[in-house]
Amino acid sequence: MNSLVIGKRSAISNWLRQFSTIIDLENKLYKVQESMLGIFKWGTFKPLPKIDYVLVFRSFFAKCESCSLEEYEANSYFQVSLVYKNKHRIIVHETRKKEEAFSMAKNIATGLNTHLKDSATDKRQSVWLQ
Repeated sequence: MNSLVIGKRSAISNWLRQFSTIIDLENKLYKVQESMLGIFKWGTFKPLPKIDYVLVFRSFFAKCESCSLEEYEANSYFQVSLVYKNKHRIIVHETRKKEEAFSMAKNIATGLNTHLKDSATDKRQSVWLQ
């Protein structure tokens, strides 16, 4: 298992500014990194707070009253977050690929020896996966 996890924040990144979250599982550190044009990067490592669980959540970015369910699905992202103090979140990764999100979440949950919660598959009913 790789002790360094690098998540991309696809939903808010663009060609000018990119956002990522880097987690050092071995040393229990994290960094929210912002970069400009992929060249200039900044952000500092901080100690991870005590993580309650890893959450996979589905976020819909297209807010459109006349949109069909299929259009909502096409404009959604799966988010992998670290939840601490029962309500605070560190967003690690955003992707349109469900398998990618769950693979990263399982890796992080295993590396941090914590639980994994699926709130993406059925938004009405969350499920504990580990």
